Amino acid sequence: MTTDAPRFQALALSGGGYRGLYTAKVLADLEQEIGAPIATRFDLIAGTSIGGILALAIAMEIPAERMVKMFEEHGTEIFKRRICLLGILRAPYSSQPLKELLSDDEMFGRRTLGDCKHPVIVPAINYSTGQPQLFKTPHHPNFKRDHTFSLVDVALATSAAPAYFPRHTFNKNQYVDGGLYANAPGLLALHEAQSFLGKQPEDVYMISIGTMSSKFTADPRRNRSGGSYDWGGLNPASMPKRLFGLSISVQESLSDFMLKHRLPSRYMHLDDVLTDERAGAVALDKADGPAQEVLLGAASERSKASLGQPEFIRFLQHLAAPAIFHYGANAKRDIPC
Repeated sequence: MTTDAPRFQALALSGGGYRGLYTAKVLADLEQEIGAPIATRFDLIAGTSIGGILALAIAMEIPAERMVKMFEEHGTEIFKRRICLLGILRAPYSSQPLKELLSDDEMFGRRTLGDCKHPVIVPAINYSTGQPQLFKTPHHPNFKRDHTFSLVDVALATSAAPAYFPRHTFNKNQYVDGGLYANAPGLLALHEAQSFLGKQPEDVYMISIGTMSSKFTADPRRNRSGGSYDWGGLNPASMPKRLFGLSISVQESLSDFMLKHRLPSRYMHLDDVLTDERAGAVALDKADGPAQEVLLGAASERSKASLGQPEFIRFLQHLAAPAIFHYGANAKRDIPC
């Protein structure tokens, strides 16, 4: 097994709340197959929302199986509903349980983005400026500040889903879930590879992993007047949740469609569409036993099927080139900046 030049491999992990357990399980199965951190097979990792948290974890070479266990054992803590008056006064879930879990020394602890062992990009929205923001490891000489940000802050910023969690504030700015504009971050990874890492499109290969995409469609029995009942039913708090779900679902489809054109024969997408029977058991904020059964079972079957494909095995045979960081704990001091 050797490092391929000029082959450049990127991994893109989508958002989807607790459905990220599906992604974590796929990653854990792949790590078990290769007997090594999955990040060693990719030259760039991109992740949004829960996919962003997973991207940071594997960039730190935290075993994906540990992330699976965290979601299995603590999912109901993360999504423990609090008094919120139908979401009018505050989000139904607190970000504190997730913050405490990620702050454990076996997870992110007090480490920063500069401690990552592999290049990673994580999108969020800076709600203070109204602009999209990408948190990045210092894999380019222009990336001078992000490496000082704590991994916990970046993780909470990218996963602050509207109508689910409060905005996350740090560095005197408020941040919102990056899924609002880049829930499937494969196109961002391709742009990063070309614009900042100097790769040609024909040299880029990519795997994207979804979170069991739900297709949000119109109910022909419901009124079509565009009010809150039309979009969310009798509970007004359901309206923003459905709009958020529609947005991330459509983004997933659009990104997949475009990447198939941009990276012909060099792109693979791992995901499963929920059937009618299983859709009721799974949601962004469902963390109970039936949800775990669907997500873990589907992920196991998807990884099994993928490992039977020669073109997928080729991805796992690649060894990423040694990462070059210009600042932070893993910087090579002899690199001109």
